[in-house]
Amino acid sequence: MESAVDILSNFEANSKWLRENYELLTRDFNNEWVAVLNKAVIDHDSDLTKLVERLKTSHSIAYNKIAVEYVTTEELDLIL
Repeated sequence: MESAVDILSNFEANSKWLRENYELLTRDFNNEWVAVLNKAVIDHDSDLTKLVERLKTSHSIAYNKIAVEYVTTEELDLIL
């Protein structure tokens, strides 16, 4: 069983890859949720609920390492 530190480290690496490749991802996945595992896109969908359901089924062992982000070329207003 992997330690929490290892799981978090993998998740952070996937998140970093997503940020570093964001512009490239907008070309293929604009206005979609993108799931990344092991620094590669493993799934995408415009519906987050459907994406999460598939990820829980197809990647149940590695589910907590997957980074998911909404990819868009549009400017988003964030309320913090």
